[in-house]
Amino acid sequence: MPTVNEDKKSVKRLSILLVLIAGIIIGLYATWNVYRGYVSQSWPATEGVIVDSFLAGSTRIIGRKAFLKYAYSVDEQRYIGRLISYTWKCVDYHGAIEIMRAYPIDQQVLVYYDPDNPDKAVLRTELSGRIGWLFVLSTLTILIALRGLQWQSLKSQDHLTE
Repeated sequence: MPTVNEDKKSVKRLSILLVLIAGIIIGLYATWNVYRGYVSQSWPATEGVIVDSFLAGSTRIIGRKAFLKYAYSVDEQRYIGRLISYTWKCVDYHGAIEIMRAYPIDQQVLVYYDPDNPDKAVLRTELSGRIGWLFVLSTLTILIALRGLQWQSLKSQDHLTE
């Protein structure tokens, strides 16, 4: 039967492994978005119009986000899009205001859509560096988890030699 100390070690090790997995998932998410952003650069464009635009999220500077809805048609089928870009991630007030000013309601816009799946569309196809913070977060999370695993391993070895 495991002792209380062994149970605590198992919980700590599991917690560290969960942090490691979270870091890997964040990195995969960022990589997938960069890939989709790259692919979207070759998508055809059609005319669209901004139908809704609002700010939501925290009332603090960090956490405000701009939400857009735009309507566009492909082969006489009408679609509603919400994604600005795969790589332009905006989580601060100033970025949200920038989006609101760039895309007011009723503005005509070019919408880039996936020709194989026209309900997937973006307004911007650039590969923005604004997604870089996800890679930084992923790397830091993975490094912290690996350091935690190393520390746990060293602590276990020290305990065994006593």
